[in-house]
Amino acid sequence: MVLFQHFGLEAKPIFKHFDLSDFNYPPHLHRAFEIIFVKRGQLHVQIEKQTYSVNKQQFAVVFPNQIHGFNMLPNSTATIVLFSPEIIGAFNEQYHDLVPENPVIFDNHPLDFDGATNIFAIKGLLYTLCSKIVEQTTFIPQKTSEKLSIVHEIIDYINNHYTHECTLQLASTAIGYDYVYLSKLFQKTMDISFTKYLNRFRISKARQLLKNTDEPITQIAFNVGYANLRTFNRNFKLLNEISPADYRKTDKTTTYGKAIQENYISG
Repeated sequence: MVLFQHFGLEAKPIFKHFDLSDFNYPPHLHRAFEIIFVKRGQLHVQIEKQTYSVNKQQFAVVFPNQIHGFNMLPNSTATIVLFSPEIIGAFNEQYHDLVPENPVIFDNHPLDFDGATNIFAIKGLLYTLCSKIVEQTTFIPQKTSEKLSIVHEIIDYINNHYTHECTLQLASTAIGYDYVYLSKLFQKTMDISFTKYLNRFRISKARQLLKNTDEPITQIAFNVGYANLRTFNRNFKLLNEISPADYRKTDKTTTYGKAIQENYISG
């Protein structure tokens, strides 16, 4: 299940919201705004190279094209809201090329997105969030550079190719940059090697499939890009301290709620 990459790249602007419990997602990026509202427990969100703690009655806001990921503590639940910049056009135009200096915002009155049944209600709720962001933080210029754009291309390549053979050598050929240069750039920017990042990304996808499908573990290993089941089992246990089979049996959950909202906005 693809949850995060490519949001806002469709032909029409989008708005999605759903709940996640006890869920981790590796660094990634997309063109959409993202709100991560903590309903229970606590999570740690990494935005670019900074890590922030987000508690109950707080939310973290991620602006378009910011590299980010998050880890939830046990027994935590968060509402994820993803929406295209076009839906909040006035805000996006005013704060284009800026990002919040402190992306953690206090909010003791979570908004009812389930009750938003039309584009005007949705925009009203989102602009309410924009108001809270403006009131509680200042804005700084977003760091943009050719090097960061290249890292974005590498991550996008992983998003599109992790299910099959996916190496930095292949990525360098596709992107058009020297392999050694990309290896050093990725390590410096992400504080992790390409190979380790790819492995964590694949294992994160595997956790989702283990909790949300009945597919055999062998098939899941294949679906996330592993040709060898033994390698998959070893890597999974290194990152989770238990085997895939035991993880599937645990009480830990990776839930998306009864249904992921997919409201495609036409205006």
